[in-house]
Amino acid sequence: MKTKLYVSLFCVAFFWGTTFLGIRIGIETIPPFLVAGIRNLLSGFIIFFYLLFQRKLEPINPRQLLRASILAFMMIVLANGLTTYSEKYITSGLASLISTLSPFFVLVLNLILGNEKLSIKTILGILLGMFGIFLIYQNSLSDLLNPEYRQGVFAILIAVLMWSIGTIITKKGSTNSLTMLMSVSVQMIIAGVILTSIQFAITPTISTENWSLRSILAIVYLALFGSVVGYVAYSYLISQLPSTKVSVLSYVNVVVALFLGWLILDEVITSRIIIAASLIIGGVFIVNYKKAK
Repeated sequence: MKTKLYVSLFCVAFFWGTTFLGIRIGIETIPPFLVAGIRNLLSGFIIFFYLLFQRKLEPINPRQLLRASILAFMMIVLANGLTTYSEKYITSGLASLISTLSPFFVLVLNLILGNEKLSIKTILGILLGMFGIFLIYQNSLSDLLNPEYRQGVFAILIAVLMWSIGTIITKKGSTNSLTMLMSVSVQMIIAGVILTSIQFAITPTISTENWSLRSILAIVYLALFGSVVGYVAYSYLISQLPSTKVSVLSYVNVVVALFLGWLILDEVITSRIIIAASLIIGGVFIVNYKKAK
């Protein structure tokens, strides 16, 4: 049992961190929304056929389909799709760093909805995170004058916001809801169709002649390890451990992404980025653990 737990911990901590690198390699020669679309179609059907062979497929009523469609649009089409799109203009390390703001977005939304109350630890966590973001952009204000860079940052921020809203909706749950794997499979398939359709609407004629084997393998990797293995491991951990203990793994993701971006793609990591990452991760940790005993 402990071995299975440790393997699952590694899968979530490592594989989800590698997805930012996988995306960056995938979009080198393949359009971004097509990368996200194919990835989700592959992973969605892998889970679907697994459930089929395990005889665990469930009938879906219109209400369940509507809920799955809303979550698919918010958390995959917008969140995953825009994250993939953003990496055309910003580094994988910066994308992963900005993505760690998700818990802050969730907190602010919960404060607005009255689900959370401010505390000293919460305020401290927000201030640390904001200071970390300030460090990142202190010497990069000139980059914001570049329309493409600005477009990439805007896209990842919208992606994080959509993921945060979708997280709140998911946590609220629903009566008569589908099992997690069935719901994820349906969401991925719906999102995969939408994302692929978006890319064909943008570029009706897509040539595959320039697609590199490296980019194709990156999509397969994202589908198998980023989506299927990562999500199944996450689902198992949630069933075995308190959510607060599992969520700390997301802080490891950004470290993995920054390191791999530096190692494989020659992305620059400065001491400022390391300090900023530490502040943001520390701030998120404090906010997320404010109720932990």
